[in-house]
Amino acid sequence: GGGLEVAPPCHWRVMSKAAKCGLPEVHLGLLPGAGGTQRLPRLIGCAPAIKIMTSGAPLGAAEAAKLGLADEVVAAVDGEGVAEAAVGFAEALADGVDPSRVVSARPLEVEGGVEAFFGAAREGARKAAKGELAPLLIVDAVRAAAEAPSFEAGLSRESELFAQLAAGPEARALQHVFFAERQISKVVGVDAPPRPIESAAVIGAGTMGGGIAMCFANKGIPVTLVDKSPEALETRIGGIRAAYEANVAKGKLSEDKLGARMRCITTATSLDDPACSTADLYVEAVFERLELKKAIFKELDAIAKPGALLCTNTSTLDIDKIASATSRPQDVCGTHFFSPANIMPLLENVRGSASSGETLATVMAMGKKLGKKAVLAGNCFGFIGNRMIEGYCRESYFLLEEGCVPRDVDAPVRALGLAMGPLQMQDLAGIDIGYNIRKDQPDLYGPADRYPLLADRIAEAGRLGQKTKAGWYDYAAGRNPVDDPWVADFIEKFSAEQGVTRRAISAEEVLDRCMLPMVNEGFKCLEEGIAQRESDIDIVFLYGYGFPRRLGGPMHWARHIREGGLPKLAADLQRYGAEHPNGTYWTPSALLLEEAAVAAEAEAAPEPAAATA
Repeated sequence: GGGLEVAPPCHWRVMSKAAKCGLPEVHLGLLPGAGGTQRLPRLIGCAPAIKIMTSGAPLGAAEAAKLGLADEVVAAVDGEGVAEAAVGFAEALADGVDPSRVVSARPLEVEGGVEAFFGAAREGARKAAKGELAPLLIVDAVRAAAEAPSFEAGLSRESELFAQLAAGPEARALQHVFFAERQISKVVGVDAPPRPIESAAVIGAGTMGGGIAMCFANKGIPVTLVDKSPEALETRIGGIRAAYEANVAKGKLSEDKLGARMRCITTATSLDDPACSTADLYVEAVFERLELKKAIFKELDAIAKPGALLCTNTSTLDIDKIASATSRPQDVCGTHFFSPANIMPLLENVRGSASSGETLATVMAMGKKLGKKAVLAGNCFGFIGNRMIEGYCRESYFLLEEGCVPRDVDAPVRALGLAMGPLQMQDLAGIDIGYNIRKDQPDLYGPADRYPLLADRIAEAGRLGQKTKAGWYDYAAGRNPVDDPWVADFIEKFSAEQGVTRRAISAEEVLDRCMLPMVNEGFKCLEEGIAQRESDIDIVFLYGYGFPRRLGGPMHWARHIREGGLPKLAADLQRYGAEHPNGTYWTPSALLLEEAAVAAEAEAAPEPAAATA
């Protein structure tokens, strides 16, 4: 950060071997504003400077020296000895300063010409930026270093671009994310120390179970993968090895680390296996069936050592009902990994009514150790993420019934910045997941809830998404969604059967009807204590559902970015609820109404009078 902007003006730079350096301002929606965009290119060249600043990634000492950022690298313990080495380095220099060492005086040459180089650089930044502005303006600032008539003029242009970013909504959103990431580990009311986790067991060798086992192996934690089917275990171990080998082929993993990770994973076909009784933590990852999970927890209760944590990977089921199968509900909690578990960074830990402070502290510490963004949620249907996504998905079905085809629903959501819309997301996850939840938990829908029958019909037609090569879209040619005339015809016939007159629906209405129930449910999560804080909800959606960082998460977006803020959100919920009484998710949260009233009052307040002399 600022330290690396201070270093280039120096004639020489001495760096500890253990140190790292970088310019991470891009992660806050900013650019290096203390001359970094003007000096760094003169020191190491435009291309590597742009890469460092637009990625925000840290460099080790060896790479810094190779680029010319460091003139000497010295061994140091906890930073001790660097100052002494720097003094010695300076004393060994000849008298006087070589003018070429003054970075601001160096000419900046651009290989290939300014127009060609910066045109390509800006296009590369645009593709990698996911809609963020800061990487593009970093390229523009470096271009100013090449084109400005003087170093001072370049600095002036850097300041202008910095001010533009600092005043914009993107910087505010990304800074919100920065602080939100540091808040999630703070569990209100829990100060118990975590238990040590030195071994684990995962029950269920499906895709999720295998991914969770990889999470432990990746961090050197021995893990036993348990499944009653030897064939399932063999298949999953083969899949795990193939995933690691793919990373070796890409240069992301060494052969030695592949071997070490595979040695961390053992298998068992029964919980009676001696290896299972010594685990410090168990994660159940079988099908989303309550009775099956309760049966497994009854077995775990019988074989697990005292103090072992019994965790369920359920995405929707009641943690307390699962814990009721044991004699130790204080050691039970939810650990909802997101699929694929070895890749997705979110871990939604779920507090049962009897979960002890020690249990919660342990799973939160475990999440951090596994490299996850661990968020604590309360116990309800779907917890934070899947509870909020329920209305989002249900409205997508009703929009199809009323006049849309799948792409009409997904396109406005993608235009907002999400990687995929609700229907493409369901094709990826599997349409049968929602179908099975609806069949297994019929009490989810009350008298005021419109039932999403169309979604049942598409599942019953055998179109389960990518895994069957057909869902809301066609996937016969691969993983990219292709519009399917069969689906359009199927939907139109369903609308006619239901007596629904189809109509043209604007992109604005589509976006509102998908997003507003989600945000409203987020306020209800806060109101009920399911989520600790608004920013926790944003982290869930940033890291579990691909919500764009530049919007800060759905709660930040609704409060600070969507036109009209919370007052308009409350009014729109009431309007859409009257026009489309599809469910209780349109009834505004009491907390939202309270917050909206505060915001409206603040907006209506007169500006304070200017001070007079």
